[in-house]
Amino acid sequence: MASTDVSAPPAAPPAPRRARRRWLWLTAAGVLLLLGGLLAAEGWAYWQESAARRALAADQMDEARRHIDLALRLRGPWASTNLLAARIARLRGDYSGAEDFLSRCGQPGAMSDQAQLEWLLLRCQRGEVDELAPGLLALVDGHHPDSVAILEALASVYMRQTRYLEALRCLDRCAELDPDSVRALDWRGWVSNQLDRRAQAVSDYERVLELQPGRWSVRLRLAEILVESSRHPEALPHLERLHAEQPDNPDVLVNLARCRIVQSRTDEARALLDAALAAHPDHFDALLFLGKLEHDTENYAEAERWLRKALERKPRDTEARYALFLCLQAQPDRQGDARQEWQRLEHDRKLQGRLVRLLRTELDQGRNDPNLAAEAGELFLEVGEDQKGLYWLNRALAIDPRNAASHRALAAYYERTNNPAKAEEHRRQLK
Repeated sequence: MASTDVSAPPAAPPAPRRARRRWLWLTAAGVLLLLGGLLAAEGWAYWQESAARRALAADQMDEARRHIDLALRLRGPWASTNLLAARIARLRGDYSGAEDFLSRCGQPGAMSDQAQLEWLLLRCQRGEVDELAPGLLALVDGHHPDSVAILEALASVYMRQTRYLEALRCLDRCAELDPDSVRALDWRGWVSNQLDRRAQAVSDYERVLELQPGRWSVRLRLAEILVESSRHPEALPHLERLHAEQPDNPDVLVNLARCRIVQSRTDEARALLDAALAAHPDHFDALLFLGKLEHDTENYAEAERWLRKALERKPRDTEARYALFLCLQAQPDRQGDARQEWQRLEHDRKLQGRLVRLLRTELDQGRNDPNLAAEAGELFLEVGEDQKGLYWLNRALAIDPRNAASHRALAAYYERTNNPAKAEEHRRQLK
């Protein structure tokens, strides 16, 4: 009898099991894709934050702002990202923005040490420098890791307040801690020039340009110092490069014209000055040097016209006043006018000489002398620097609230600027 094969083929897995396995694979793939996307997004945000830090270190503030804004799109809740955004905003002068970013870094009592320091630096730059400076400098003496940021914050306030020697001390320490800090070198060059230390300014600006050749504002300031120091051949390559990059910049045009005058290329110089004034009719230096050029070519009436326009812009400028005196003295029928200009020139020279001595030595030596501060305030008001004048007068009152000279000067200022309530307040203090 034939045998019968009763074995059957293996049964297929139930359909639900296959569907479950497929679902698990799809879920795993989806999770991996999601994780990959999150990691890619986080990597992108991390790169943007790192780029913002590099731009901040290089003092490229617009770039730093652009990168940190992109990083915040994904890292908005992150304290470290908001802290960096706060520092960038503070250094850009956006104090309300800095405060907003810092408020996202946690409650005041629970903030990190770095966030608390950033709050102090923000308060410092908003005007509390005298109260906070001793503690901040103690941190620097203790080798705080953010010493350079502390010194830069102090220096920026001192520069704004025309306390140049205090600013210079901070910037010297910055340069010791970070010799290649573009921001510190840039600022020290500017402060050194205010103190008439041109060799230091030239050295700092040249180093900045080695580190960042495209920093055009520093190149222009360097060229201006070289021109003022009668080093025209050294200034010329810088100005020619700037002229190629910014052909309509009036400051470049004027300084290039000054070099052409020294080269006896007066037609080119006049064309450059005319171009500057065509776009900027009230540009002081263009008016001044066109007037001087017309004087040198004995066009005295034309020279007088340009020089008087320059003095309308800056009535206390001694260089323009002296040029006008020479112009009038060269005309036989204008000797009386020349004598009047000489008297004004002598007065302005004495006033500005006194102000220079205060800023370069005496105010630093007598930091707690309200009378010196009040004198500086009155002189700044007289030369038309109202904000600086108000700062020094209020500083005198912070030292001595009963300082009569400050109250008198402030009462006169507010009367002149149509603020009778403030004027009366200071008159009451005088009584």
